[in-house]
Amino acid sequence: MKILNTTGSEQVVEMDNGQGTSRRRFFQLAGGITGAGLLLAACRRTPPSTTYVGTGDTGLLNMLYIIEQVQAGFYTQAASTPYYGITDSESLCFIDCRDQAIAHREYMKTLLGKSAAKPIVLDLSLTTFADRTSTLTNAYIIADIAVGAYNGSARLLTDGQKLQAISKIATVQARRAAYMRDCLNYNSFADNTAVDSKGLDLATEPAQAMALIEQYIQTKFDISKLPSF
Repeated sequence: MKILNTTGSEQVVEMDNGQGTSRRRFFQLAGGITGAGLLLAACRRTPPSTTYVGTGDTGLLNMLYIIEQVQAGFYTQAASTPYYGITDSESLCFIDCRDQAIAHREYMKTLLGKSAAKPIVLDLSLTTFADRTSTLTNAYIIADIAVGAYNGSARLLTDGQKLQAISKIATVQARRAAYMRDCLNYNSFADNTAVDSKGLDLATEPAQAMALIEQYIQTKFDISKLPSF
């Protein structure tokens, strides 16, 4: 297995040299022992200087772009080093989530054009990817952050065309969060930590969403000009 260096836009590539299964299990075990996940070693670089995310619609889209980079990196790792006892449906879900997150990341980058923030440096040390509970717990935490960020952005975006696209992606994020929650704790997809008193998904202030997602990132951000409710 080869772990490519090192930003959120780069992917894990598995090289099968006739010992794929044993090598894969070795690295899974190593990830479980260290509790750091395989991407951690690849991310041990000096983070870039503070990145300004922007203001207005640009700031909001950069926030979502950053979150999609985290998701793409997380699900790439989870799909490449499946935890022990993973079911077929869970394995397929991580692969689907990886592909969706990569597509969303690239879409956000395209929307932003030259205004796109630089690729982030990930920190996935909170997750032990060989362990089911650790992987699913962090998966639903990240998914919940994404749901809140998308819903919060939908309140603030001024460009109608971008708002329509963002709203569609928000529904994908909500389904992802629901699935991950139910995998870990059945029928928890709509408990009071996921929806408000009206049964609607929570919307998060952009600055709060950034504060929450930063636990998975080494890069530092200037979010002082982000819009708020």
